[in-house]
Order: sequence, then structure tokens, then C-alpha cells
Amino acid sequence: MKSTAQSMNGPSPLHVDGLNQTFDGLEPVFGLQRLFNTYAAEDILITTSFGTKSIYLLYLLNQVAPGHPVYFIDTGFHFAETLSYRDSLIRRLGLNIITIDPHPEEHALTKEESWWIEHPKMCCAINKIAPLQPYIDRHKVWVSSLMAYQNEYRANLRLFEQQGDILKYHPLLQVSEESFNTILDELDLPIHPLFYLGYESIGCMHCTQPGKGREGRWAGKTKTECGLHLKYFTKHEHA
Repeated sequence: MKSTAQSMNGPSPLHVDGLNQTFDGLEPVFGLQRLFNTYAAEDILITTSFGTKSIYLLYLLNQVAPGHPVYFIDTGFHFAETLSYRDSLIRRLGLNIITIDPHPEEHALTKEESWWIEHPKMCCAINKIAPLQPYIDRHKVWVSSLMAYQNEYRANLRLFEQQGDILKYHPLLQVSEESFNTILDELDLPIHPLFYLGYESIGCMHCTQPGKGREGRWAGKTKTECGLHLKYFTKHEHA
């Protein structure tokens, strides 16, 4: 029977601790399998940016729950190479991609006034965070491909984290950079084309430049995350 151990404001701390203990040490594929055996499929939210690290989670999802919806936020500022990569992975893995768009007028304002220069946090809020909010509200657990080695914030995450009213699950959290690269080679999985040009992490084109790890994201700014993976979403704040 699927778990329903959640209150109106999400699972209790004890429930989250129990999940972390239960899932600790599981290989990512077995973690995903257990997640789909614990929660109803319609309660599980999967998102992707089609960045340099996206392919492994998408591959695993195709093994565990082929055809499960995967949500892609089209900020309107993606590299053409990202959109081409998206299309190639859809064909190769048979992905069921659902595209989420920002509010047209609000997006147009960020574009006309180049908000990514002086207001990058608000630009992300309008083009990434706000569009995803309704989908957060409709799900119980959100699967993300964050890995601990990527930066200090991610290094301090647990497999399961409460983020507002939704539970985040990071099945790849304990995968090292070396293991990740080895896995991609062994599975012969396609790499984002910009990786070969020195882009190790890729987001919107205005806020991304070549760099090792995540150094090329918001270079020269204190910002290190778009906001999606911070403890932001709370349903009752956006009712």
C-alpha cells in the first residue's frame, strides 16, 4: 500500500528521518524503485533542465518507470544546444516531456529589461520558480538529480529533505563525480554538446559561461542556485 504518512503541510520530521534511514546506501536505481513502491506514481514529480548532469536520472527513470511525466521549464533563455539535446533524448529514451512556460507578460518584461543583469534572483523567480509552483502543489515528493560534490549547499543535503510543503528526494546525492563520469561512459549515454566547449554546468544562456563544475553559473555574482533547490516552496504561502 502506498504511503500516506503526510500532514497538510507535508511529512513529519520523524517520517523524513525514517525515509533517510530506509533509503541510505541504496544504488540510485534501487532508490527510485523503492520510491515508486512507496508513493503513488501521480504523487511523484520529476523535473529536468536537460543540463550536463540530467541524462543519468532520465536514464534511470526510463528503467524504473518508463513514460512517467518529466517536467521541463522552458525559461525562454535556454541555449539552442540545450533544446536540441532535449529533443535527442526524447527520441532516444522515449521521454514523456511536459513543458512549463513562464507567464508571457512577466517573461517579456524580464527579457526587455535584461533582468538577469541587475535582478538575477527575480528573473529566476519569474521564469523558473513561479511557473513550477502549481506542479509542486499537486505532488507529494519531488525527485531531483542534485549531487553532493557539486557545491557546498548540495554537500549539506540529505537524500530526503523537506522543502516547504513538498518532500525532495535526491537519488544521485551520494554519487561521486568520478563514478558519475564512469557510469556515463559505461552506459554510452549522450553528453550535452556544450560540455565539449568547456561548459560543465548549463542553465540559461545569459547566466552561463564556460567553467569547471558550477563556476560558470552566475559568474561574478554571489548567487549559486536558481532558487528551485533552495527551501522555497510552501503551498499555503502561494494559495
